[in-house]
Amino acid sequence: MAHCIQTIILLITTTHLVAHAQNQSLLLALATHNTSAYERFMLEENTSFIDKEFVADRVEGNDVAIQRKRPSLQQATSYLGDPHAEKEWTLLVYMAADNDLRGFGVRNLQQLCSIGSTQHINIIVECHTRISNNKKITRRYLIEKDKMLQITDYKEADQPLDSGTANTLISFCNWGIASFPAKKYGLVLWNHGSGIVDPIGARITNPSTLFTYNPVTNKLELDRSIGFLDFINRCDSSLKERGICWDDETGHYLTNQDLGTALNTIQTNSLNGKKFEFIGFDACLMSMLEIASIVKNHAHFMIASQELELAAGWRYDTILKPLKESPFNTLEFITHIVETYGDNYNKITDDYTLSAIRLETIESVEKNLDKIAQLLLEALSLQKEQKIKNVIRASKNKFLCTHFDEPSYIDLHHFYRNLQASLKHFEFADTKAGAMIIEKLEQLLSKGRSLIEEAVIANRVGKNLKEATGISIYFPENRVHSSYKKTTFATSNTWHNFLNKYMTT
Repeated sequence: MAHCIQTIILLITTTHLVAHAQNQSLLLALATHNTSAYERFMLEENTSFIDKEFVADRVEGNDVAIQRKRPSLQQATSYLGDPHAEKEWTLLVYMAADNDLRGFGVRNLQQLCSIGSTQHINIIVECHTRISNNKKITRRYLIEKDKMLQITDYKEADQPLDSGTANTLISFCNWGIASFPAKKYGLVLWNHGSGIVDPIGARITNPSTLFTYNPVTNKLELDRSIGFLDFINRCDSSLKERGICWDDETGHYLTNQDLGTALNTIQTNSLNGKKFEFIGFDACLMSMLEIASIVKNHAHFMIASQELELAAGWRYDTILKPLKESPFNTLEFITHIVETYGDNYNKITDDYTLSAIRLETIESVEKNLDKIAQLLLEALSLQKEQKIKNVIRASKNKFLCTHFDEPSYIDLHHFYRNLQASLKHFEFADTKAGAMIIEKLEQLLSKGRSLIEEAVIANRVGKNLKEATGISIYFPENRVHSSYKKTTFATSNTWHNFLNKYMTT
């Protein structure tokens, strides 16, 4: 679910709730991430998301809001599904909720149950969370209409409890794919996210300073005066956040390298070399070229946000509702996910993004960037004084180029456009060689913009991010993060060498 820690104050999921944001007790609950206070508020208020037909109940010691007439959690330890009952879709949701997002996991489970598996789709969830006495559990569910069927294919005592390891994700996907065959598989990774950088020793504290409520627009706005990575590194709290699929108990998380290893193993062992139809990141900051580079060999499409996601994340009930009646094709389904996200959050904030990327085109985008980076390296070596570096810096400046809550993540298309428009300001010591470089850059930047437009098949953004086109790139100003240097992208693309040259010139 949506899940950068800054967004925890954004439990807000409807315009109705935003209208109550000036309620001081609610603001306090949101700012301090007081889930109990928030749940009480939601139970008292008749919102479109949870109304008074839902009550807080104890299901095996866990706080789960369920409908009064809804059946209680059922045990189905031997149920593995009919291996011959192939459906159009199986949706695998890997819910890493053994952290501050537990309450939001409950919310998304409610949404999934409101639709349930249909004749067209299996909905499978692996949920890492805690129950009474702070006991940590891992449970696998088949989601049906108004109920969750718990399915365990291993001894309870031997559960792989760590959501932050590749082996746990592999185990879930291998089991889900074998048990619930389908023509198409979608995988959603649900948790916090930090993009391509894996912060080391990052800590989280009260995120309320990152958002402000604007009574004029009746919306929440991001405070961009401090970057996300700087923020989490400066905080002093027992809550840590980095990578994706964070596990509070073990302190482990899926690094970007772990993710690549897991997806490769799943594709080889369970999909017989075939790809997921899509891999979705219900998490923050993941719609980056570097992330797409990891996922490209394992899925046809990627769905992710360039910006922080609201804590409430994807609206799974709205997303899945059409599948009750029709077996959406892949393009229809992923476009619907993006459009639904935009429709839901446009009423709440102007700081949102979600895009769907056609991964078969990503290699062309990478190769284009590699050639651009090579020319920029050459240009920096031949520049007159620091004229070219200054033009590049201006082209990525946060006042001119779309950036996100982490300012080292910028929109690649917008950067290309700015740089292309500024080539006339490049000054070379060797004017003849410089003219050739400018001519080649002009062609490559134009081609790069077209390739990005071709790759991004669906994109919804808030008006504060209207120039965001769906794919970000890592472009820090002063130093390259140590984790970035370890990525396959950095070791195979000249972009990393360009970053080093840019920073030392």
